[in-house]
Amino acid sequence: MNGNKLLRVNLSEMKATPEEIPEEKFKKYLGGSGLASSYLWEEVAPKTDPLSPENKIIFAAGPLQGYPVPGAAKWAVVSRSPLTNTFAVSTAGAEWGYQLGRAGYQMIIIEGRAENPVYLNVVDDWVEIRPAGEMWGKDAIETCEIIRGKDPDGGRTSVAAIGPAGERKVGIACIVVDDHSFAGRCGLGAVLGAKNLKAIAVKGSGNLAYYDEAGFKELNKELFKRLNENAADGFKPHGTAIDVMGAEKMGDLPVKYWNEASWSEGAKKIGAPNFTREVKARPWPCQFCPVACHSHVDFEYNGEKIEGAGAEYETLGMLGSNCLVDNPKAISKANDLCNRLGIDTISAGAFIAFTMECYEKGLINSEDLSGMEAEWGNEEFVIDMVEKIALKEGFGSIFSGGIRRAAQKIGPEAKELIVEVKNLDFPAHDPRSFFSLAINYATSTRGACHLRGFSHVGEVGLMVLPEMGYKEKPERFSMEKKAWIAKLYQDLAALYDSLVICIFIPIHGMSLTEIAQQLNNIKGSDYGPEELMEIGERIVNLQRLINVKDGISRKDDRLPAKMFHPSQKNFRSGQVPEPFETSLLQFYKLRGWDQNGFPQKEKLDELGIKK
Repeated sequence: MNGNKLLRVNLSEMKATPEEIPEEKFKKYLGGSGLASSYLWEEVAPKTDPLSPENKIIFAAGPLQGYPVPGAAKWAVVSRSPLTNTFAVSTAGAEWGYQLGRAGYQMIIIEGRAENPVYLNVVDDWVEIRPAGEMWGKDAIETCEIIRGKDPDGGRTSVAAIGPAGERKVGIACIVVDDHSFAGRCGLGAVLGAKNLKAIAVKGSGNLAYYDEAGFKELNKELFKRLNENAADGFKPHGTAIDVMGAEKMGDLPVKYWNEASWSEGAKKIGAPNFTREVKARPWPCQFCPVACHSHVDFEYNGEKIEGAGAEYETLGMLGSNCLVDNPKAISKANDLCNRLGIDTISAGAFIAFTMECYEKGLINSEDLSGMEAEWGNEEFVIDMVEKIALKEGFGSIFSGGIRRAAQKIGPEAKELIVEVKNLDFPAHDPRSFFSLAINYATSTRGACHLRGFSHVGEVGLMVLPEMGYKEKPERFSMEKKAWIAKLYQDLAALYDSLVICIFIPIHGMSLTEIAQQLNNIKGSDYGPEELMEIGERIVNLQRLINVKDGISRKDDRLPAKMFHPSQKNFRSGQVPEPFETSLLQFYKLRGWDQNGFPQKEKLDELGIKK
């Protein structure tokens, strides 16, 4: 079966055309976000309006999708972000990437704009652009159910859909996949909404070939056994809620919109095992996942039955501790609303906590909030604001363009409070706790992001890289070596997003060497860790070039003021990521970039990138 195809869908012309992907592209970028980034670089002009027909959005699997590799349910979506106005990537799981791989496609490129709402239906080589008027206005979960209900094969179709927030082109609109996975960040649901594309449904039945099937199966058996054992007492029973108390103890949990460093009693309530008991959480893994970071919940909140995808660590942090809400059921209700309406829980939590701080400081009042009281811990306000943000109603409408625009509307004092990089809100990890995150957040090609360079995981020793010379944890509160660590893990993240493989798999014990072995067993290639890491470095530099063409430079590689305000208590008292500017310049030098953060010709030539 030939899996080297892409499907190009022109919504303006209502046609879909398969194309061959040049072999050289795979050698340089593998697949996933790397391959998609190369097409975005070549086909979308700098400073293109993300919500215009001229922008493109690219859904990409990788060389592992369709195969039973642990963690290979992941896939990537790449475009230009309506929040940051530059390169954007988000990843999701469930079964969509698996089905796309089995259908024989590596990518789907969506361009143009449909005159009326439509959805794309892909069944192997059979492709249709179908009317979606009946689904327009419905929530994302209901949309997935409606489309699966049209499947004569018992609902095997996998669906990626937007909710009402995407239709309204809200800046933090996400893409919802099979009810329980989410391409959450950068507002790519708004890009689909601007194209009048409600969903993409995929089902594949092809058989994929192996170079060494026996070797693949032997290693896979060992990997599944090890990963199952390593996740048995943590993620398997609790999902990522197990991380809440650990993050709180390390000073990593966001508390009161980044103004506090600890919240031990509250963290106990929203973290595992209390969270698991309160909302009756049980594992809900993606395809071929022995770890099960997702959970299914089934509980009642104020007499309402709620069933669906459970809140993950980032959500518990941003809608919970960051807002001082300690009721797991209230957070889960807010999470369910985010999922159905189709918005990113990280930015939603950031917007609400920012509103609470503005209210506390007297910058806004209850009249601005239609009579609501934005007091810390007010769970009714959190739930109400989620809906208003997603539907662009009332005070929630000021967040449609992101937190910078909201702060500008409130006033100069509000601008000093926001926590973001390039208009993308911080995730639930604090760079005052792990200093490598300071460099990673500041320079990430999509804005503040822990998943585009999960260096904090390496700092705690959970995912060191002995193949690349990283064997020992660095000194905690020092910037020494943090620029090098940030670069290393950014390259690794770009690699994983291009294979595509879930971060939680290597965290639980699958080495970079073993990932390379399985890729070689499938493709007959001869990759080792160093060759794969060079591909990751190439991808980061290409994405940075897109940033540079959009006007991004050193002036944008910065942290918000709060990150240089130290805690006055607990073990990280007085600690901030300084000297930041010195480390930033070290990072640029390690990358082969000049002092403005521009990739230099020598580095681009070395990586085979044409500027």
